[in-house]
Amino acid sequence: MTRKISVKAYREGKWWTYEIPELGAPAPSGNGAFMMPVGQTRAAAKVAEKARDLAALWEDSDAEDLEVSVTFVLPEDVTTAQHTAEKLEARGRAELDEAAQLRRKAVRALLADDVSQVDAAAVLGISRQRVQQLA
Repeated sequence: MTRKISVKAYREGKWWTYEIPELGAPAPSGNGAFMMPVGQTRAAAKVAEKARDLAALWEDSDAEDLEVSVTFVLPEDVTTAQHTAEKLEARGRAELDEAAQLRRKAVRALLADDVSQVDAAAVLGISRQRVQQLA
């Protein structure tokens, strides 16, 4: 049975530090300290793999039984820029879809009016092959 583990990772100098809070536990000393598995790697792409290995070691289990979900804690300006970019990309894709539907409508209207594909391509400023695709 696969168990899901959540990992938080953040940049410290040239290293990516990752921690697995859900595997944490009170320290055996009873002084209120809290122990949590923490590790580091140089490559962000390796965080999930390394964290899975660390979690398996921490729990004395097989790494193959663990599925890791990594959340990268990034500076606010990076997060803001990324979210803005994602919104703009989504809006751009929606506008491209709308443009394609309108171009398809224009091509079909010209062809329905007995305009040749070559002429439709010329007046619409697209290739004849594109007219064929849209027809």
